[in-house]
Amino acid sequence: MDEIASSDKEIKDLDEESIWNLIESQRHIITNNVRPCHITPFLRQCHVIGETDEEEILFAPHLKHRCMRTGHMLDLLRMRGRKGGVAFLESLAFYNPEIYTLITGKEPTKDCSSILVEKGNLNLIQFLMNEVMKAQKWLGEEKCIKHRLNEKVQSMEEQNQQLKTELKSLKGAELNLSRMKMDWNRHHDEMIRLKEENYQILMRYTNTLQEKEMSVTRSRELQQQVDNLIMENKKLIVEFDVERRMSSKLREAFKPKQDELLHLKEEIDKLRFRIQELQMTPVTIDILEQHRVEAQEERQDLMKEMSSLRLELDQAERLRNEYLDEKENMLMECATLKIDCDMYKDKISSLQSQVLELQKERDEAYGARDEAQLRISKMIIDKDLCRRQVIELQDMCRQLNKEMLQLKSNKDRQEKMATGNKTPQREKPKLKRLQAVNPRAISCDSDDSSSSQSDFYTNLKKTESCESLSSVSSSFVEPPSKESIYRRRNEDDMEKSFRPFLPGPPQAKSMSRTCLFEFNGDGILDQIEVIGGNSTGIFIHKIKPASPAYNSGLEPGFQIMMVEFNSREQTRTILEEASLEEAVWNLKQIKGMCCLAIRRNREAYQTLVENIEKKIVTSGDSFYIRVNVTFDKDSGALGEFIVQCNEILHVTDTMHRDSSEWKTFRVHPHTMTDMDGGSIPNYYRAQQLLIGTIQNMTRQIPLLKKQNRKSSSSSQNKLVRIVSTDKSQKNPLWLSFDCGTIDPDKEQGNQSVGNCFTLMPYSLVRPCHPPSLRPVIIAPTRIGKVVLEKLKDLPEYEKCKSECLNNTEYAEKNRKGEILGVQEAQNFLRSCYTREGVETVVAKNVHCLLELGLDCVKWLHKVEIYPIVIVIRLCEKNIKKIKKILQKYGVTEDLLMECSRREETLLDTLPCLYKCIPDSWSDLDSLVTAVKAAIKDEQKKIVWIEQAPL
Repeated sequence: MDEIASSDKEIKDLDEESIWNLIESQRHIITNNVRPCHITPFLRQCHVIGETDEEEILFAPHLKHRCMRTGHMLDLLRMRGRKGGVAFLESLAFYNPEIYTLITGKEPTKDCSSILVEKGNLNLIQFLMNEVMKAQKWLGEEKCIKHRLNEKVQSMEEQNQQLKTELKSLKGAELNLSRMKMDWNRHHDEMIRLKEENYQILMRYTNTLQEKEMSVTRSRELQQQVDNLIMENKKLIVEFDVERRMSSKLREAFKPKQDELLHLKEEIDKLRFRIQELQMTPVTIDILEQHRVEAQEERQDLMKEMSSLRLELDQAERLRNEYLDEKENMLMECATLKIDCDMYKDKISSLQSQVLELQKERDEAYGARDEAQLRISKMIIDKDLCRRQVIELQDMCRQLNKEMLQLKSNKDRQEKMATGNKTPQREKPKLKRLQAVNPRAISCDSDDSSSSQSDFYTNLKKTESCESLSSVSSSFVEPPSKESIYRRRNEDDMEKSFRPFLPGPPQAKSMSRTCLFEFNGDGILDQIEVIGGNSTGIFIHKIKPASPAYNSGLEPGFQIMMVEFNSREQTRTILEEASLEEAVWNLKQIKGMCCLAIRRNREAYQTLVENIEKKIVTSGDSFYIRVNVTFDKDSGALGEFIVQCNEILHVTDTMHRDSSEWKTFRVHPHTMTDMDGGSIPNYYRAQQLLIGTIQNMTRQIPLLKKQNRKSSSSSQNKLVRIVSTDKSQKNPLWLSFDCGTIDPDKEQGNQSVGNCFTLMPYSLVRPCHPPSLRPVIIAPTRIGKVVLEKLKDLPEYEKCKSECLNNTEYAEKNRKGEILGVQEAQNFLRSCYTREGVETVVAKNVHCLLELGLDCVKWLHKVEIYPIVIVIRLCEKNIKKIKKILQKYGVTEDLLMECSRREETLLDTLPCLYKCIPDSWSDLDSLVTAVKAAIKDEQKKIVWIEQAPL
């Protein structure tokens, strides 16, 4: 008791400053370990805080966690002075004795002297009883809460069972949906067939309409000619009648009449009688003589008049004869025209009868089209109903998934509350094959089923959008458009080469230079032996006698152009440019009846056989690849042939030694000739080795981080180049099927054709020979700017000038594809490199210097500009040597290192090779010299362009 009293006396004798110095020295430990809810009742009984202070400490919204509440409580007690400090220490002695010992260095007494001073022993007992009752009450409430939670967990488990049953029902609905989809596909095929029939009917109808229009126009022209001839004939007839009337009148006018002749004879007789009477007298003779002279004159006048009338009569007769001849000619022409008119009338009547028949056929076709349209509309309505059902099922599935997630979260929360606040230590994450490796290997839980249903719905939308683009294969009622008809005509030859399998005996159908052979293809590689490759074609080399292939008529030397067979579904594979490994794999998949499209190409086959016998080649394969992973003795190299990442290899045999090996040769960088060679793993095996290399690299990440602290990039050879392609696209080295990488040594039945790796161990490349000096891009761009400033003063280099464009000019040139890269942008202006500027500099036979990043290389390749990419390796040692020069350009060491690390990640995305400058340079002049030598060396090399994945 004396020791306890002495220890209390020592603490109570301390002044306010020393007490709070002791407390503040351990403030961090106090705020982390002391719970304010435990000691606030004690402090309230000591009258250092009130009820409002206690509520503020425990329930203030701005105090978000326990440490903040403890700190705020210490601030309030500091305001109470020495009394607050002593009361706080006593509360620690009562509730947290270890912290009290840590602060004071003494054992706690737990005598509650502060409460005794304030209230005495009775009040202390009363206070302790109240605290015990509160604890009992809190314990009872906790038991009630635990009981309610247990009941809730049981109800949740029942709901979980119900959800499982609903999930089973949803799976059944999904099966119904798949069956409905198959029915829909069948109806869709029938609709396409009806549309094709409608298209043929429409083509026949359009042809008949054109013929009808041509016949109508021809008949109209003939009718017009007949009408013109009839009008001319009528005119000639009228004129002939007029002339005939005139000639008859003239003839009647010149013909003398009998009465006049008799009258003239009587007058002559009278005149003779008078002459006889008057002959005797001279007077009468003179009178008669005078009358005679007068009569002679009158007679002469009459004779002249008669001669003129005779001339007119002769002329009229001549005209009459001419008109008669013309009449006969016109009659003959009219007869011929009548014959032609009768003939054209017969033709028109026959054409009209044909048109009537075509109209009847058209009406029947319209009726059939209307019926087809009604069926199609019903199919579309059924498809819409199926789509609505799919949407409803998806909504139900999402709702169930949401409820299951809530149940799981509630269950996890209850488990956490039951097990306490102890959290298990997180395990080190392992390298997993996610969507970049195996995108469809997903567990079939409820979440994944909902995602698969959503993917199916999106794919359904995509197919609908594709159908809306092409009216040939669309599901709409309208007839096909002109574009689809034109495309149908262009694709007619290809469609003719594919035909469905028909039961019956083996048969061969001639298709120009290609023939189709149909036979039983079970174990086809036991029936035939193939040779060749992508550069020569796939040829039949040997045929087993009495086999189905032999009985179908196949012979050695036939080139296989296409394979068609039914495995799970009808499959067509074109082998005209396929590699030998690809062709063998496709032939292994044949089960049952198959159809081979064969071309006779005896000369190419004999040349290939001779080359193989002379050991010039081992197969017909020939293509170039860029290796994306290093193969050494530790990472799966075959034999002593070690291949580094980014090397160019010439593949000459994809079935080397009949195993999963490729025979390759290194390529000379200047002449493209084959050098030393060996075997490498095939595409599938190389992918497995690539994944293993990546897993080994992930285990060495801490070591790589330590190395990156010293230098921005490793001076060692690159082990892996990460290149991937879309999972829905084809393998870039296999062109005949729509899946990704498949093990060629295994059968398709043991694999899921849709599951594919997207990591590419090899990239297909092609050579390119630029005709002029190539542009230069230096990375990192921060130090590349400094090197380009040094190079631009040399005669064989020239810096490309940038153009300052506003937004409209930039948009116009960017639309035309003339913008190669943006140097900088300020407000509404952009400083850009254009294609015209680069071509202007290259035309001067100098290297064009470009201040562009590595992300612009792909766009330069698209416009057929192949730059030299120089990558400068950096380390802290050589960066310090050019520190002053970098400061002139506003570049710091940290900024340069960050730029180097950022741009080094873009090296894997480059579609071409690049040249690395090692970090052995000492100053800027030696760096410029090394860059010049690298540019000169790269200019001599062949440019290998990586082909985009198909």
